[in-house]
Amino acid sequence: MTNHQLSDEEETEMLEQILSTATAETFRNFVCEEISLQADESVLSVGCGPGFEAAVLAQQVGEGGSVTGIDVNEDVLAAARNRCSNLSQVSFQHGDVTELPVTDESYDLVIAKQVLQFVDDVDSALEELFRVLKPGGRIAVVESARESEVMHSSDPEQMRRANEVYRTVRGDRNFGTQLLSLLPDAGFTVEDVVSRATVQREINEQVERGIEVQRGFLESSDAFDDSEIEAWEQDLRDLDEANQFLFCGITLLYISRKPE
Repeated sequence: MTNHQLSDEEETEMLEQILSTATAETFRNFVCEEISLQADESVLSVGCGPGFEAAVLAQQVGEGGSVTGIDVNEDVLAAARNRCSNLSQVSFQHGDVTELPVTDESYDLVIAKQVLQFVDDVDSALEELFRVLKPGGRIAVVESARESEVMHSSDPEQMRRANEVYRTVRGDRNFGTQLLSLLPDAGFTVEDVVSRATVQREINEQVERGIEVQRGFLESSDAFDDSEIEAWEQDLRDLDEANQFLFCGITLLYISRKPE
């Protein structure tokens, strides 16, 4: 496996595999329950992916509400339109979170789930989310608390070094805890922070993608040679075969409001 840049088609296929898992469905439902959507509300789903989230949101706002999904990937949007083709209250647009193609103060609720970690200019992204939200409207932002992530290994020191490489490559894009300051700086009032622990006991599609990304980081680093990379990955697969694979991490949901 190599950490190549995914094409739009490859990314769409990967998202379909990950977001159709029971783990992803459970987490989607958790977020939707926590934000307590009301019928007839207007919702913007930023980084909407292939439409799983939009379909759930549409059920909550009903035919009198509206859901707009925005994504940078045209192939993903095609899959989303197909998935939600029978939902008249759902629409999709191509766009980037730092330059949203919607007018000011258009939505009662904006959701950005696991989006900011991929954004270089997070301040501009938060300014855009603030702009498109109605006064008194809510924003739900979800990011992982990277410091909380742990993975079982037969070689803890090797795992520690691998995680150090990951953090170095990703830089400071650990917005899980930083949002407590970033959201107020952007003008929002943080009303609640809800945590949810995710436990993975097997290598599923989501974990496979994580291994692929991590392996790419290790291959581009001077800290690991080829034999060490192979040993790192093989250890995870051996543990999975022995029913001893374990990953745990905490995800944080920030529910904030734009002042009236």
